[in-house]
Amino acid sequence: MRLGYARCSTDEQAEALAAQVARLEGAGCDRIVSELESGRHNDRPGLAEVIAAVRAGQADELLITRADRLGRDAAFADELIALCAIQGVTITALDGGTIEAASPSGFLQARLLTTMAEVESRMLSQRIRRQFDAYRAQGRHLRRRKPFGYQGGDGHKLEPHPEHWPQALRLLERLREVGSFTGVSNELPTWCGWTPAPTNLQAWFCNPVIRGHIGHHWDRSSGKGWAQRWGEIQYDQHPALISETDWHDLAQFLRRPANRFKGHANEVRHGLAGLLRCASCGHTLRRNNSGGTAWWRCRHRLCGEKGGIREELALPAAVAAAVAAADRMAALAVMPPDEDPAIAAKRQDLEQLEQLARRNASLAPAVAALRQEIEAMGRRPQSSPDAAEAAARISDPAFFSGASPAEQRALFGLALQWLEVNRAGAVHAQPRSW
Repeated sequence: MRLGYARCSTDEQAEALAAQVARLEGAGCDRIVSELESGRHNDRPGLAEVIAAVRAGQADELLITRADRLGRDAAFADELIALCAIQGVTITALDGGTIEAASPSGFLQARLLTTMAEVESRMLSQRIRRQFDAYRAQGRHLRRRKPFGYQGGDGHKLEPHPEHWPQALRLLERLREVGSFTGVSNELPTWCGWTPAPTNLQAWFCNPVIRGHIGHHWDRSSGKGWAQRWGEIQYDQHPALISETDWHDLAQFLRRPANRFKGHANEVRHGLAGLLRCASCGHTLRRNNSGGTAWWRCRHRLCGEKGGIREELALPAAVAAAVAAADRMAALAVMPPDEDPAIAAKRQDLEQLEQLARRNASLAPAVAALRQEIEAMGRRPQSSPDAAEAAARISDPAFFSGASPAEQRALFGLALQWLEVNRAGAVHAQPRSW
């Protein structure tokens, strides 16, 4: 039996594949195996079918159009040629004649053909990589699908989509108002042309593209959420949907610990509800009783180092951290405006934004807005009367026993962002910025 094998790399070469099959049919093949697979892959289903037929003695001759159709891996192609020689199967290339490895000259010819096929593939890959490096330096968006809110423009750069851009701005505004990817995702079908799942909405928000940058070489192992990593980022390549400063503020708001310990009447059951989180995965700890002892533990199924602490140890740690934060709040109330750490942090953000604005003039309005915000912070009091009163209450360590669960949680939330707990029960407090 004369067995034919035809292969092309991509769907765009489907016409070339049909031409190969036609030539093999004209050469008198009794059976033809064809597939669209890269020659660099050795686990091709069609090639596995050919090898099985050769080993079973179902073919006397293997016909191909060119030697590189067997593959672009020289070592693997040489093994296939040697297998055919052992089984007594002749390999014939319509554009090259008989390929065999039994004689010294045939061995040399086969090695040259397979080596040249691999060299050609490697040179093509090198040219493509260099071309992509040049495209990245030019700030081109190399993916076919454009992020929501954008469309392709001149020079393959991104520009605002006339219809989706206003919707993308409204989407960011709804994230500020709702504070949840799931909540916004559920309402998108009523007013937005894009209806992603919450995880895809989070991936869109975390992608640097909405801040005017383009990321390349995404690390798939990092996921599409908050932990996503990029090997290279080209900054300030197109108009941004949100500034860097606003994005970080919104990201911190969206990443806040959720309160999962509410009763049926939407009342907080415990003063520590939503305050403790796992140092390993960041998920909120849950309360349970084990042998008459109250515990706060991480229950996330993917967490490798689940944090946990006994409630009798968590309460003093939370109270001590809240008192320390209250003392800091009281100190800030009498501190001159120029010494306010919050203003100093904003000034650092302003310096970074000014550096970006030197390269991208479109950031000038954001620079002006941040300057106005810093001036307003310098004019207003360091601490509101409510915050001062709360600081006075928290400064008394007995506040926890004398307040309701809702009041306890409110006071803790005023002084602390969260308390991180590791597997050993060590607690690290993150106070709020004032």
